Amino acid sequence: MRNKINASAILLLSFLSTSTLALGQNGHRIVADIAEEHLTPEAKAALMEITNGDPLAKLATWPDEIRSDKHWDFAKPWHYVSVDDDESFDGFTRSKEGDILKALSDYELQLRDKTLTREEKWQALAFFIHFTGDIHQPLHVGRRDDRGGNDITVKWFGKDTRLHAVWDTSLIAHQKLSYSEYAEFLNNYPQDTVESWQKSDYLDWAKDSKSIRGNVYNLPEDMEIGYQYAYKNTPLLNQQLSKAGVRLAGKLNEIFKAQK
Repeated sequence: MRNKINASAILLLSFLSTSTLALGQNGHRIVADIAEEHLTPEAKAALMEITNGDPLAKLATWPDEIRSDKHWDFAKPWHYVSVDDDESFDGFTRSKEGDILKALSDYELQLRDKTLTREEKWQALAFFIHFTGDIHQPLHVGRRDDRGGNDITVKWFGKDTRLHAVWDTSLIAHQKLSYSEYAEFLNNYPQDTVESWQKSDYLDWAKDSKSIRGNVYNLPEDMEIGYQYAYKNTPLLNQQLSKAGVRLAGKLNEIFKAQK
């Protein structure tokens, strides 16, 4: 996984569209923006050295924007993990190509590795931020038979789309907020809530997402969803975005405290 960053791939940032297979651009930026507000001073300083002063939100969407580059095809399975409703996480079938749980662990190790170059650390950080957002979207801990909702067609306010895309982008876009406004509206958590959310590991994050999947699939027979579906599920998605940002900060604080 220690592939050197391709500078030309970063330039794709300006014109590639959001993939329907990953939490949308604003979703990832919201998570990163929340995380940045919960960093310790020493973690913030270490991260800004890696990013050359850029906010974490700027890195958060890069792993999606390189998807059109065939040289990165090997990374596509890392954006999710498949587990069916009747499966537990105890000895469940894992993809031989890797999954989001393995990717998070691997990139944490890279962020702790003092021998990596700044470019390699930048890449590891971008993936780590991105996958933290993805694992909190419940359809990234998805069923195998419908590929995490990608094979389910619904009508969102009368327009055909995929259930997965509704949770990646449509619910967030429906709020008509910039990512920074959205993050600011969410980012108001009591300290005991922050501490509780951060007392968790990657498997806990996946279990959280799987536990709320039933809400995602609570669909009408005609598969037409809109205001009512958004009203019921936006608070749930907001909680997942909040947990992702707070937990990302907790992990980064731990990693860079240890490095000092």
